[in-house]
Amino acid sequence: AKGSAFYDTMPSSKKKGSEKAKQKKKERKERMLREKAGKELVKAASGIEDIFSILTAFKVFRKLDAEGVYKRYEDLTKEEKAWTFTLLEKNMKKHYEGCESVGWDASAKKKEMDHEGCRYVIFYSKETQKNENKDFQNAKPADQDTPLGYAMWRFLMDDNGAGEWLPVLYLWEIHIEEKYRSKGLGKHLMLVSELAAWKLKMKKIMLTAFSSNPDSLRFFQQKMKFQFDDTDPLLCEPDEPCGYRILSKTRMNP
Repeated sequence: AKGSAFYDTMPSSKKKGSEKAKQKKKERKERMLREKAGKELVKAASGIEDIFSILTAFKVFRKLDAEGVYKRYEDLTKEEKAWTFTLLEKNMKKHYEGCESVGWDASAKKKEMDHEGCRYVIFYSKETQKNENKDFQNAKPADQDTPLGYAMWRFLMDDNGAGEWLPVLYLWEIHIEEKYRSKGLGKHLMLVSELAAWKLKMKKIMLTAFSSNPDSLRFFQQKMKFQFDDTDPLLCEPDEPCGYRILSKTRMNP
């Protein structure tokens, strides 16, 4: 009797398996619901016409008397398209060429930059025109103000490294003209990018930086407090360095 009572109280392996299957099904369903909600957030964020409508205090960068504009790629002028690519090429071509796993392909890069999901924040300075044109009658019109720097990002779903896809703002590019560096504009563009991510309820802001660009890595890590992401290739495969790092910052109050 003692023996039979003992076995009666033991859950069968079949029952255990059934409970595990139910739990996995529940977790899968919850993950799918989170991912569905994430996709809706990405869609809504991508539909914002002007990021400065919700970040009004950041539209002007007073230190350089500069003002920001927010555009989709298709809304960039011919001059803006040429300038954004030329600045990127000037700043980054050597890093691409020095990274065997990536390499430099101008055509592929241009195609990447005109993706329908790309959003550009460009800062222009009118003060520059005043300083460079003593004769105001010869000054350039407003639509030809000097571009100082830009950030380009996309809202998308990205793998968190554990099998779940999260809504993120992926900062694709951030570039400043050489003569306007070390004046705070890079940090300002980063703050605009980060606040856009949090305002629009993204889980993370992410970016990729070349290992051959230590100044860039130092800026992101020390000044902007980014950390290596769980999907960073050097963390995932330390014995196979690929020449670039993936960094991210997670929203504190998800």
